[in-house]
Amino acid sequence: MMISPVLAIMSNFTLYLLFVALGIFVWLAWRSHNPNSFRFQISIFILIWIGGEFVTTLYESRLFDFHFELHDVGMQIHLVSMILFASIMLMRYYYSYRSGHKIVESLTSILK
Repeated sequence: MMISPVLAIMSNFTLYLLFVALGIFVWLAWRSHNPNSFRFQISIFILIWIGGEFVTTLYESRLFDFHFELHDVGMQIHLVSMILFASIMLMRYYYSYRSGHKIVESLTSILK
């Protein structure tokens, strides 16, 4: 059975979007030279997250013939990215609490 070219392109659409997202967040991480900035930290988190999704998508689409199973590797990379995200949030909360700054709790405090 012959697959139409449009269907072949759409079946790998997630992979194409992952490359676009990867390029955007590499650029954002590169522009933010300060590792303490929130933009840099979130960009690194998203890069790791995209890496896990990329490995999972490659495994599911069977584009490459791997000699080992990648099924769990994508999920393990996702786990690492979520641990990094939780660490970033906890460290930011700890440092703001220690320095006495308030964390924004509602939109009315922002709009004042």
